[in-house]
Amino acid sequence: MQIRKRWVARLGVLAAAGGLLAAVGLAGTSAATAGTTKATKSPIVFAMVSLTTGPVVFPQAVQGAQAAADYVNKYEDGINGHPIKVDVCGTSVVTNPAAAATCANQLVADNPALVIGGADTGASASFPIWTAHHLAYVGGDSFTPVESNSPDSEIFNSLNVADNASALGYAKSKLHVKSVAIIEANDAQGLATGAQLASYAKGLGMTETLIPQSDTATASQFSAVAAQAASSNPGLIYVELPFECAPQVVAIRAGGYKGAVSGLDTCGEPADVAAEGSAGNGLFFTTPIVNFDQINTKLWGSEIKVTKSALAQFAPSIAWDANAGNAFGTIMNLHTTLDSIKGALTQSKILAALRKPGEHPNWLAHPYDCATHLVPTQSSVCQPYEIADKIENGKVLTLSTKWLNGGNVVPKSYYSASS
Repeated sequence: MQIRKRWVARLGVLAAAGGLLAAVGLAGTSAATAGTTKATKSPIVFAMVSLTTGPVVFPQAVQGAQAAADYVNKYEDGINGHPIKVDVCGTSVVTNPAAAATCANQLVADNPALVIGGADTGASASFPIWTAHHLAYVGGDSFTPVESNSPDSEIFNSLNVADNASALGYAKSKLHVKSVAIIEANDAQGLATGAQLASYAKGLGMTETLIPQSDTATASQFSAVAAQAASSNPGLIYVELPFECAPQVVAIRAGGYKGAVSGLDTCGEPADVAAEGSAGNGLFFTTPIVNFDQINTKLWGSEIKVTKSALAQFAPSIAWDANAGNAFGTIMNLHTTLDSIKGALTQSKILAALRKPGEHPNWLAHPYDCATHLVPTQSSVCQPYEIADKIENGKVLTLSTKWLNGGNVVPKSYYSASS
């Protein structure tokens, strides 16, 4: 793994921070100054559409991207001396793609060089606008089939496919699980993800049960769903609830279920870990972003040090998870790649640079190779590898440093039907 040591060499003394960062080991982070280079030329605009208000939000995606941009602008000369301006249009509408189209039209008026991926569930409406303006779509989260399979996009890490698939693969190969109950969010995104999980389980030879859970569940509903999930005594209960993991996990354990529990990586956000308490012990999940614990510090020390310090100064209240890590890493990867491009940053130049064959350093993640797409249903995602984490005594710890290939778990028939 190549580590970009020059980022650390120039790291300035950054402010200590509290809040949620303390829960992931970011409080009090600092490093000695060894020279800084501030970007002072005209800004380069990166457009971003993301869910920031309303019932379903991912503010950490915007916060992660902005923190990385602030860092490279202050300490790493931006992009060849040009500061990165993250131009965000926040939407609160999950089910109405028109809101994303409105955002896209607003953002193209600012002449962005490219689009960075956010949590945009309305990509079906925004992508025709990006395409009409010949804009590359880079990085971020692979939430929908649109950005995940567009010929104009390259996404460094897989969310919503390889992470879910690798969790079930881990359960099968390491825990020898033969049956799984999947508690799915009862909305369009959740039901689609639940169906994917069920197909992965079938492909692994597991029996599976899908149980929908309301996005506004009450305590009695959490208990009822937990009892239903545990009724067949499955080897694993998978909690596919991005915003209700903690109360569901508490209900599962309160009901007496003793088997394995897994879920989305949002189950490992600091607030969720605290709310889960002892019920969270043993819960595991897979994620493309390496954890900040001591095991990974030995392997990823430089990048972890930069990330923790940048967050401490520029995003002290961020709920760090894969959404935040993907956004932060996208900016760091683009800083490396775009620095090498001469002249105007056109769509063709950007995509050609990203698609150069071979493995390339991928911030806090497995190296990417955008010339070989290995994630079924996500032909624009550049690498399929995830790492397993677990919750123990109020902390998120690395369960295994071995990369898990989630792409191998997705049935190949699924690829031809979805891409």
